Amino acid sequence: MPIIRQIMSKFAVPDMRNLGTQVRLIVISIFYGLFLPLISDSDASYWTQVYRTASWGAPTLLLIMLTGYVFSQYATKLDKVYGVITAQLVILVLFVLVDYGLLGERLNFWTHFWQINMLSLGLMHMESSRQQALEPALVEARLTALTARIRPHFLFNSLNAAISLIRLRPYYAETLLENLANLFRAQLKDGSQSSTLGQEIEWAQEYMAIEQVRMGPTRVQVMWHHNAPDDAETPHLLLQPLLENAVFHGIESTHRPGCIVVETSMKHNWLYIMIENPFVPPDSDENVKPHKGNSMALRNLKERLMLMYDNDAVAKTEQTDSVFRVRIRLPYRKKESALDNLFGR
Repeated sequence: MPIIRQIMSKFAVPDMRNLGTQVRLIVISIFYGLFLPLISDSDASYWTQVYRTASWGAPTLLLIMLTGYVFSQYATKLDKVYGVITAQLVILVLFVLVDYGLLGERLNFWTHFWQINMLSLGLMHMESSRQQALEPALVEARLTALTARIRPHFLFNSLNAAISLIRLRPYYAETLLENLANLFRAQLKDGSQSSTLGQEIEWAQEYMAIEQVRMGPTRVQVMWHHNAPDDAETPHLLLQPLLENAVFHGIESTHRPGCIVVETSMKHNWLYIMIENPFVPPDSDENVKPHKGNSMALRNLKERLMLMYDNDAVAKTEQTDSVFRVRIRLPYRKKESALDNLFGR
């Protein structure tokens, strides 16, 4: 078994729900179909051979992509070794159904059989190499995100606010400390774990409650428009660093009250998140605490989205004279709970 695992570590099953994976598969398959006739000893013309390859390769590829898209969420639950073996067996079964059963190929069946094996194993080897190449960047991104999550001034000011409230308003002090403890407990989790949108909203509301106690509810206002499924899978601690940026740069830098808007929605299996906060230019007379533009949270966010979703996720910023806005688009994936796995649902 260790030898098998060592061999299988060179292969990985790609996520067929990912748009980047689908594009790579199609491009490589086209190149493969155009290259094969060049090394063939057939007497037929080049384009005739390309057509023959496409006649069985295209329907096989389409069926493989559709099957992979439907069953990709189940493949991720398998052990890596069994996942690769299962994927290869499924590919071969689909190939036989198309080439032997549907098209009735008899003469060149074994030639096509070895060609589809070479293509599938080559693609899984490329996916394994791509994942291994991303591992150092992923570890660095997790460490960077972990060290940049909480600003020290926020922690100290929150604790000072709690101390000042203990005698006058003990209930508010207790609530502040509970929210602060929950927030730190969430942030000490492994950054590689995914979360749900509902959990992210809850953590974000606890964070904003702390800021409203610390700075006053009239100065820090927030509007929530949550119209997306709570079970949508999201990166761990997606919203809190962005809201901390919004408070730090949009409200704390001035003496004026400000309103932060958080909107979530879903459309056509895409999850949309928008965070909007007031914006005061650093050189403005109203900016009494000019803070340098801190793009670390946004840069970390974009890097995490690229590592987790490839090209499927998008994070954009918009800036006007009075508003700074962050827009995020994620593919909707339902996050399965531990109870679902426990009872096999």
